[in-house]
Amino acid sequence: MQSVGDMARSLVLRTNQVRLREEMDKLAVEVSTGFVTDSAKHLNGDITSLQEIDRTLSKLNMYRVNTTEATYITSTMQTSLDEMQSRSQTLSQTLISADLTPTDPLLDTMSDDAKNALGQVMNGLNRSVAGRTLFGGTATDRPAVASSDDMLAGLQVALAGQTTLAGIEAELDIFFGAGGGYETTTYEGSATGLAPFQLSETDTANVDIRASDTVFRELLKPLAMAALASNGSLGLDTDVKVELLAKSGRDLLSAQQSIVELRAGLGALEGRIEETTTRNAAETASASLARLDLVGSDPYESAARYENIRGQLESLYAITARSQRLSLAEYL
Repeated sequence: MQSVGDMARSLVLRTNQVRLREEMDKLAVEVSTGFVTDSAKHLNGDITSLQEIDRTLSKLNMYRVNTTEATYITSTMQTSLDEMQSRSQTLSQTLISADLTPTDPLLDTMSDDAKNALGQVMNGLNRSVAGRTLFGGTATDRPAVASSDDMLAGLQVALAGQTTLAGIEAELDIFFGAGGGYETTTYEGSATGLAPFQLSETDTANVDIRASDTVFRELLKPLAMAALASNGSLGLDTDVKVELLAKSGRDLLSAQQSIVELRAGLGALEGRIEETTTRNAAETASASLARLDLVGSDPYESAARYENIRGQLESLYAITARSQRLSLAEYL
């Protein structure tokens, strides 16, 4: 049975072991992170400046997430708009020449090409990133527009009985106009745009481009007109087909200006987001350096202290092991 002296010595040894292990753990954290573990003690209890810097870094991190998301969304939108513009611009050149070779097989081919282009444009309007639809406003959980086949099926019904360019164009104006079938049936997004992204304390980015915007209606209307020109259910004469296709080509060409302006505005927004991202990064670097100056640890000093404490702990372990093996025989 241990004497009181042996128990006291054992308790002192265990206490010192715990203290040294805790000191080693603290120094290991300082060496690995580069910051002191007890900021309040290091700053003599005045942590006001540190708290302000931490708040600034927290806000800047939130802005970093927002600028990253805004950059990704605007870049994907720009890609989609570029595809729409390129496809419709190329098609417009073909459709304009419809009256030069007005044969039914060629007109049917032009109409089929327009139908394919319509599908591509509407697929572009349904583009999504990370599972979020881009052109549907706040309704990011579903497609922005119905399929091109569904829209054309609805238009066939609306155009039934129309046999002239004027009559067909009037019905299309109604369909793509305010309160028409496109707005009430084809567009499946929200009437509310996305909230602006907070990029910094003073900068926001409003990325509110929806498939219901006039610029897209002006693009889809001539595409739909050309796609339906050779539709068998309408039974249009060759001359009317030619008129529809040529008019579609001219309207598509006119719609390019609106697309260009939309892309230019989006490009300017992309530039502003990039500038804000760079400015935020510089501010983050500055705040991080300030924090390092306040509570940064000297890695060489911490490492030297760590090795010193480790040596002390090893010596203490050796003493503890030796004391536990002591006996009267060994003592004598």
